[in-house]
Amino acid sequence: MTLSPLSGAALRILAWSLMVAGGVAGIVLPHPVTTAVWTAATRLFAKAGDAGMVARLTSATKFGPRIRRRLAQAPRRANLRLSPA
Repeated sequence: MTLSPLSGAALRILAWSLMVAGGVAGIVLPHPVTTAVWTAATRLFAKAGDAGMVARLTSATKFGPRIRRRLAQAPRRANLRLSPA
């Protein structure tokens, strides 16, 4: 499936937003949370066709191996349930 330039740009914006969120979360949260967010960003970059950014994220010294392991697994479904309490 070929993405339109607009949808590719939207996916990149979402991916960059996740990258920033992962960086901010990394200050106060443990690395599994950061790794999950950055893995989601990597999936979005891959979907947008940005192989260069995927390569940068998966080759990073600290988080690269963790991201590669998470990419090898199927995406997990979030178990968040919001209730109007």
